[in-house]
Amino acid sequence: MSGILLGKKDPENLRYTAETAYKTTEFWKEKFSDVDIDELKPETLASLTDKVFIEPHDLHERERVWPTYIKGLEVFHVFTRTSGTTGMPKRIPITEDDIERAGEQMKAWVEEYLETNKLASFLPPLPSASGFYVLGAIRNLRPKIAYHGLPIQYLRDRDLLIKELRETNATAIFALTTTAYKLGLILPESIKEDIQLIGVGAETLTQEVANAILNNFPNAIIVDNYASSEEGVTGYRVIKKNKVEPFTFPESLIVLKENEDPEYKDYYEMYITKIMKEGELTGLPIFNYKIGDIAKVIDGKVMNIIRVKDVISLGGAKLHIDQVMDIVHRYPFLVDFVIIYHPLSPGNPKPKAIIKVGYVGEKPSGIEDEIKSLIYEANNPVRYEVEEAKSSELVVEVVPAEKVREGLPQKPGKTKRIFIVGKDL
Repeated sequence: MSGILLGKKDPENLRYTAETAYKTTEFWKEKFSDVDIDELKPETLASLTDKVFIEPHDLHERERVWPTYIKGLEVFHVFTRTSGTTGMPKRIPITEDDIERAGEQMKAWVEEYLETNKLASFLPPLPSASGFYVLGAIRNLRPKIAYHGLPIQYLRDRDLLIKELRETNATAIFALTTTAYKLGLILPESIKEDIQLIGVGAETLTQEVANAILNNFPNAIIVDNYASSEEGVTGYRVIKKNKVEPFTFPESLIVLKENEDPEYKDYYEMYITKIMKEGELTGLPIFNYKIGDIAKVIDGKVMNIIRVKDVISLGGAKLHIDQVMDIVHRYPFLVDFVIIYHPLSPGNPKPKAIIKVGYVGEKPSGIEDEIKSLIYEANNPVRYEVEEAKSSELVVEVVPAEKVREGLPQKPGKTKRIFIVGKDL
């Protein structure tokens, strides 16, 4: 076996998961065609990442990827819509077993750290994946929790926000990473001192931002959830003022392979397998899911997870290179683009992306607005964060092709699309 194995390495549940997928899903029947499922072990799966795997683009092949019990409406399920990593929305089926499984994924930290009974949530409204998973998991694990859902729009009205939080007397907060950071800047000390736990997710949490959040909430710890619509709350880590714990993956098998990019030699490519228990039917079986994330590994433990090659975070939304590329290449006169990214940091509370698009010939009137509207059409979370929540900025500049990369550093033989202010510039 090549690579590092983490998470749930139980061979019996792995075999059940593979047998169920093989019998019900055309995609996995093809992938496992030369594999002896009766002898399948985690180490075997780790050695098959070149053959038995799935990528975000595959999820659009619904006839092949969805199991028969989903296509045939044999179990109750709901759909979450996610902008994902592909340039167009994916629809992910979620069953009751997915929600139960999310509860198991969160169980350890909820039972140990969520001692409060008053929780204020700034998660996106249903039917977002985070809303389903977190509500379902908390409901199952802590039925006496008072769960207050607060509109993200309240972040724009400080007086209304403070009044609402005083009404709830919340001692825990669930929020997107950017939201948690912004709350630390605008809430009065009396409210911040009451907060014992801050659950965050959806975006990369850098050590710099984690420190800034904890400095603003003197009595809190952070639970950093690593989640996706396809797999639920795959893992989490706990961050305290003087200690960062490694990620744990309670219900998933994680395979880590060495990354060939010299810029990220301390990081490993992640492959995620959703493990079902005997009798469970989750909406979407996945094995060796190559989602595009990379993990920083120290002494065999995952200390951080980032997506560096294809995505930037705008508030609680992800803007993917594939989405921009898909839009730009619809027009024959648009030939190149880059994204100049100003990330969230203590000195920059509002992430900003400038998309510079290069054209040849004559520049069409209104092309900037047209590109932005197509981005919003493909990625509603970006539209929400920029236009409604006002948490981020998105600027589209269409310039002559020769000016797109003017002043940007270039490495010989390597085309780069994302340039990060403070890191690259």
